[in-house]
Amino acid sequence: DKDDLERVTSIPILGEICIAGKKDGKMVVGENLSTPIAEMVRLVRNNIQFALTTNNDKKVILVTSSLSGEGKTFIASNLALSFALTGKKVVVVGMDIRRPVLPHLFVLNNEVCVTTFLSGNCSDISEIVFKTEYENLYLVPGGPTPPNPNELLLGEHISTFFEQLRKEFDYVIVDTAPIGVVSDSYLIAPYVDLQLYVTRANYSTKRCLKIMHGAISSKRLPNCYLVLNGVNVKSSSYNYRRYG
Repeated sequence: DKDDLERVTSIPILGEICIAGKKDGKMVVGENLSTPIAEMVRLVRNNIQFALTTNNDKKVILVTSSLSGEGKTFIASNLALSFALTGKKVVVVGMDIRRPVLPHLFVLNNEVCVTTFLSGNCSDISEIVFKTEYENLYLVPGGPTPPNPNELLLGEHISTFFEQLRKEFDYVIVDTAPIGVVSDSYLIAPYVDLQLYVTRANYSTKRCLKIMHGAISSKRLPNCYLVLNGVNVKSSSYNYRRYG
C-alpha cells in the first residue's frame, strides 16, 4: 500500500487508485459518480493541478510505468475524463505506438493517428483528433504499429505536434510506453510538463522502482510523481482511512 511505497522511495505520491468493482467498467469516473475509485481519481486529478501550479501553459502530462500491466492506460484515460468533467477541453494521446490500446477503449478508428502526423503525412492536428462519446474529451489514437517507432519520435515533427496540442487543448494526457521495456517515453519527456509514474500494488517490484529512480537521477524524468494503482481498500490497513 501507500505506506510500503513511502518506505522505499522519496518520490511524491499523488494518490492511490483502488481495485475496480465488478460493476465498474473501463471508465470509472462520471458525472454524479461517488464510488471509492471515482473519488480516488478525482483526488489524483486535483493533486496534479496543484503540482502544475497556476501557469496556464503547463498542461501536458505523460503517463508511464515500468512494465506492461501496471495500469497506465487505465489511469491515463480515466484521468483525462476526470479533467473533462470539470469543463476543460482535454485530449488523451496514444503514444504507446508499439502497443496501442486507447482506440479499442474508446471504440474509434485508428487509421489516421499519431504516426500519420509524426511521419509528415499530415500537418494539421485537427486531422487526427477524434471526438469521443464523452463531452469535452478527445482522442488522438496511436494507430498501426510503425516499423520505426523510435525514429519517428526523434523526428522533426514531434515538437510541432505538441505545440499544436498545447494551443488547442486545456489538458493533454499522453499515454506512453513502459520505460522498463523500451526508451520511447524518454524521447517524449522533454515535451511534457509532468511525468506520472504508475505502480501497482501486489504487482510492481522493487526492481521497477530502481528503473524509475534511475530515470529520475539521470534527469530523463525531471518532474516525476507516483500513483499507486490496484490497492485493496477492503484490507485491514485501509480501515482507518475510510471516510463517509
